[in-house]
Amino acid sequence: MAESGHLVIGTLHTKSCAETIDRIINFYDVRDQATIKNLLSTLLKLVVSQRLLKSADDKELILIPEVMVVDNTVAACIRKDKFSVSEIEDAIQGNLEKGSIGLINSLAGLYVRGKLSLDQVKSQVEEKNHETLNRTIMQLNIKKIQKDKWDNEKEV
Repeated sequence: MAESGHLVIGTLHTKSCAETIDRIINFYDVRDQATIKNLLSTLLKLVVSQRLLKSADDKELILIPEVMVVDNTVAACIRKDKFSVSEIEDAIQGNLEKGSIGLINSLAGLYVRGKLSLDQVKSQVEEKNHETLNRTIMQLNIKKIQKDKWDNEKEV
């Protein structure tokens, strides 16, 4: 970690932004983890996670991004004694207006645009999040219908 203001970019093989934080914390001895959590919560600004899936038509690879902007809510989750991957994931979903991109939002958007199948999308999230995924897909479909209606009215 760079406490001197330098930009540090690193890569880890993890499935999500939250798991990246968990992996970093667990690199260190248990006795050092509280210090590491405090450092991460103050120095870390952004985590990007990406997955590649074959498109619904099997013709291309589709990027599924997840972006975690570290704000006060995320920082507080990182500092907790009992670190929770699911709390971080919830914080990402609740932080969309600040630039975070949740995995569920990425997957739902790609499904609505026809890039991924529903089975592919559901296979990428835990079953406990299927309801949130379905709700997000519905919301995006409604927005798409409204946009299409607006575009058609502008043409007339």
